[in-house]
Amino acid sequence: MIALLNGTVRGTGGARTLIVQAGGVGYLVSVPLAIAMTAKQGQEIELFCVTVVREDSISIYGFETLAERNLFEVLIGVRMVGPALALVIVSMLDADLLTEAVETKDVAMLTRVPGIGEKTATRILVELSSKLASIRALSGASGGAPRSAGDSSVRREVEAALASLGFDAREIRRGVEAMEPGQDVAQAVRAALAELRS
Repeated sequence: MIALLNGTVRGTGGARTLIVQAGGVGYLVSVPLAIAMTAKQGQEIELFCVTVVREDSISIYGFETLAERNLFEVLIGVRMVGPALALVIVSMLDADLLTEAVETKDVAMLTRVPGIGEKTATRILVELSSKLASIRALSGASGGAPRSAGDSSVRREVEAALASLGFDAREIRRGVEAMEPGQDVAQAVRAALAELRS
C-alpha cells in the first residue's frame, strides 16, 4: 500500500487528479480540489496517501496533511460514502467542522457539499456519530507546515482556483473575503467555496 508520495507533478490526469512522478514511476493520484487547482507542472509535492483496492482497480488518494488523509479513511468507512464523495467532503470540511456538524446534527452544513442532499446528509451524520471520537482526535492535527492565508501568494492561488471553477470577479472577491489569517491554501479554498455555496 502507498502511504506517502514525495515527487514531482508531471501534469493532470483529469479533474481532481495529478500525475506524480516518484522514483521513475508516474502515479495517478486523486486529490482534494485545493491541491488540484493550485498544483503546477514541475512542482515538488508531498502527499499522504490512501490506497483503495477493488476487484477491478487500484486507486490512490493524496492529501496535503496527515489529518486530511486520516479523515478520508474515517469517511470511507461510512456505508453510504465512497472514495469519490469522501474526497469532496474533505475538500470542503475539515475535522473541526465535521465534528461540529455531527455534534449539532447540522444537516445544512453537509448539504453544502456537492452531491449530498438532505436525506443522505442525515444518514451520514447518524453513521458518523459512532465515529465521533475518531474524528475529534483529528481536530488540530497537522502533517506539515503549509503556507498561511497571511501569505499574498495564497490569496492569488485561491483567486486562480475560484476563477478556474467559473466564478466571476464579484464572486471571487466574496470568496476571498471568507479567508481567515493562518489558513493554508486548502483551508482558504474550502472557506471560499463554503461561502459561495451558502
